[in-house]
Amino acid sequence: MELILISAALICCFYLVLISIFMIGWKRTPAFVPKGDEKIHIKLSVIVACRNEENHIRQLISCLAQQSNQNFELIIVNDHSDDATRHYIKTAQTTFPTIRLLDATGYGKKNALKEGILLSSSELIVTTDADCMPSFHWLETIACYFQKYPAGLIICPVKLSGSDNLASRLQVLEFTSLIASAAGSAGAGMPVLCNGANLAFTKKYWLESQENLHEEELSGDDMFLLEAVKKRNGVIRFLKSESAFVTTEPSGTVKEFIKQRRRWTSKSPAYTDWQIIVTACAVFSINLLILILFFFSFFIPGVFIVFISLFIIKYVLDSVFLNSVRHFFHVNDIWVYSFLLSILYPFYVVMVTISSLVVKTKKWN
Repeated sequence: MELILISAALICCFYLVLISIFMIGWKRTPAFVPKGDEKIHIKLSVIVACRNEENHIRQLISCLAQQSNQNFELIIVNDHSDDATRHYIKTAQTTFPTIRLLDATGYGKKNALKEGILLSSSELIVTTDADCMPSFHWLETIACYFQKYPAGLIICPVKLSGSDNLASRLQVLEFTSLIASAAGSAGAGMPVLCNGANLAFTKKYWLESQENLHEEELSGDDMFLLEAVKKRNGVIRFLKSESAFVTTEPSGTVKEFIKQRRRWTSKSPAYTDWQIIVTACAVFSINLLILILFFFSFFIPGVFIVFISLFIIKYVLDSVFLNSVRHFFHVNDIWVYSFLLSILYPFYVVMVTISSLVVKTKKWN
């Protein structure tokens, strides 16, 4: 019993420190609002890797064609789609001539992005996904921010589109916690997360980082680049601006959600950055401990009190953090949905982590 108490106390304290760092980092990150009259000197290259995205690609192209800043090239890399994706891109070229369609020679998203980036002609690369919807001032905001605050890598905000059903609301909150953690950690000077659905970086840093991008891994083009830029002491910032958002849809089914998270987690053994490793271990450890305490509380007297105490502490910490970012991400009813998520989260984290490490995902979509 004493060992259980000590373990719970240590893990709880470590998690408290981690969440505190994220909150301090978030508060330290200044909001950025472009003035609207800045002269943009740099050209951007927007790279999109897509495979069988006929239901989304037209919407993305439409959003990009209406961007307030049109000083960019759009390179769409078709990764061997067998639906109408390529046809829609070719059709869009008649009215949006800056689109460059590239048929990937290799296979997989990471390879498609690589081929697109190598073809690009701009100093600053911006990546997004085919199923994302950028805001009207998206590229203008990124360009203005980069001109004012040069960086090797800029983590930009992503949010899920809202929905009235419970599953979608929980996904929105869980995803918000990830992006907010990316923002807070970057603001604290220890970036540990980013998302390739909205990421900007210099081509120079990407070229210098080629040997560190782990081409053997199915995914992780974003996280391995983050590691590589940190390794080279490059500047990494979070763009805290509502006009820099891209919005994407929640997973349609539980199976799709789990598959996506397993793909994200499967690359974890290849991480070398100690801050990323420690953060991942802290999150996994507290969720694993909650599960262990829950099951042992049925057999060992006194364990139930430890379980409830740890559960409540984690729930409060998570909710306070999410409450501090709710206005920026436009999420509501934090305390209610955070409680429901806290019940499911330990099962989900432990299951996804173990299964993704035991069985490698073989396809990226």
